[in-house]
Amino acid sequence: MDVRPIRGFFTLPWGKSRFYIVFMKPLLGELYHIYNRGNQKQSIFLNEENYYHFLDKMNEHLVPHVDLLSWTLMPNHFHFLIHANEQTIKILEGRVLPITQLSDGMRKLQSSYTQAFNSWYEKSGNLFHQKYKHKIIGPDVLRQGRNTFHYVHSNPVTAGLVKRMRDWKFSSYSEYLYPEKKGMCNQDMAMELLELDRMSILFPTI
Repeated sequence: MDVRPIRGFFTLPWGKSRFYIVFMKPLLGELYHIYNRGNQKQSIFLNEENYYHFLDKMNEHLVPHVDLLSWTLMPNHFHFLIHANEQTIKILEGRVLPITQLSDGMRKLQSSYTQAFNSWYEKSGNLFHQKYKHKIIGPDVLRQGRNTFHYVHSNPVTAGLVKRMRDWKFSSYSEYLYPEKKGMCNQDMAMELLELDRMSILFPTI
């Protein structure tokens, strides 16, 4: 992930020593592909209730802090395409170590869902492979952004879960298919930044 370092001294509450740390943050206005999978490739969604619970957590912990452009949830992984806005890069105050709204939101999203999942199925330990992965879109932002946007929506078809993108319930394709229904994506921004219209979204050529 191409990021900008923040450098500074921080004092830990349990001691007087100070140390030097380099903290990375996303860049304002950039597009990022965020993704993660289940630990050891295990399934993270076992039924529709699981998917809907994760969507609720996305609405609570992710959507308020990013411009979400596209997303999909798969049985053992997920993909988000986001635009970094002022909230995304905001550094939270009152923390021992600096953390952005994006990192904190993703941490809360995954940890809260993991707690629920482990409670439902009487499990323990990590559900996800790691905190999450992220890639900046570029240097050809328009081409790579479009490709990533369509890649996210086509994942269920590529994986053989459905024959048509519209048949997969758990992606933002349905938000663009039925724009009159309130969704999580900033559709206007996606179409402006990626120079897309509704036809090219619903019938992509990639």
